Amino acid sequence: MTASPSHPETDPALTAAMAEAGLTPGRSPAPVRLPDAAPLFAGRAARLRHLAPGHSLEAWLSFLAQVADAQQAVIGAGDGGTPDRQWLPDLRALMARLDGRVPDTARPAFAALAARLDGDPADGDEGVAGIARRLMDGSAGPDDLAPAPFVVAALQTAWTRHAAGLDPATVAASATAFGCPVCGSPPAAGVIHTGMEAGGLRYLHCGLCHTAWHHVRTTCIACGEGHQLTYHALTPAAGDAAVHADTGARAEACGGCHAYLKLFLAEKVPGLDPLADDLATLALDLLVGEEGFRRINVNPLLVLAG
Repeated sequence: MTASPSHPETDPALTAAMAEAGLTPGRSPAPVRLPDAAPLFAGRAARLRHLAPGHSLEAWLSFLAQVADAQQAVIGAGDGGTPDRQWLPDLRALMARLDGRVPDTARPAFAALAARLDGDPADGDEGVAGIARRLMDGSAGPDDLAPAPFVVAALQTAWTRHAAGLDPATVAASATAFGCPVCGSPPAAGVIHTGMEAGGLRYLHCGLCHTAWHHVRTTCIACGEGHQLTYHALTPAAGDAAVHADTGARAEACGGCHAYLKLFLAEKVPGLDPLADDLATLALDLLVGEEGFRRINVNPLLVLAG
C-alpha cells in the first residue's frame, strides 16, 4: 500500500449545511467533550476484537482487548479520590481481574509487576510510581516497556473516571489548544466528527483521560500554520481495492515544521475508537515517517522507549 497526498479543500455543501444549522465553520458549540466512562472501555474491547482478526498485530490487539475488559470492570469502582491517589488501587484491581488471563508472552511482565506491587509501590525510580512517571513524561526506558500496558491501563482508568465526573462548564479550552484541558496530555489522535452538533468539526482526543476538545481545522496543531498542509492516506495496491477498505485514517502533515497528526474521518469508520484504530493503522505512520515527517500525537497504548 502507498500513502497518497492531497491538499485540503473547503466543502461548500458542508459550509452551507453548518450555516443552516446555526453553526460557524471552525467554531465548536461544545469546546470540550468529557468522556462517558460507563461504555468507553467495553466499546474499545469490542473495537479491538473487530480489528484484530487477520491483522499483523492480531495478538497485541487481542491482548489489549482483554485489558480493556478489565478496565470496564474496574472503572465503576473507586472512592472518588484524585487520579494520583486512585491509580495504584486501580492497578491492583486490574491485576486481580487479569490474573490467569494474560497470554504467555505477557506473563513474566505481569508476575514481575505483581511482585513489585507487593514489595514497594512507593514513589521512587525503582517503584511502580516511578515507572508510571517515566511513561507519562516520555522518559521510559527498556525496562519500563514490559509493565507499560498494565500501568497505562490503571492511569487511563483513574483519569477517565475523574474526567467523566467533571462539569464541562468548568473546563476551558481554546480552539487552538494542543494539550488536553483536563490532564495536559498531548492528543492521541484527531477525529472529524459527524452529526448536526459537531459535523465537520475536528476534535482532538486525549489518550489518558479520554477528553475531546475542539481544534480549528486545516491548521497544524504543532506550529499553527496551515499553508503547507497535505493529507496522506493508505491506498490499496493495484487489484487490492476489494480487499483493503478505506480505514478512515489520514495523516495531516505540515511542510513547515514537518510534524503530522493522525486524523480519522468518523463517517468512514463505524464504531471508531481513536486509540484502537490508531494502532490498527500504523502502516500509515510508517509510510509518512519515511517521507520525513514526525508524529506528534501520543497514543499511550503505543509506548516506546525514550
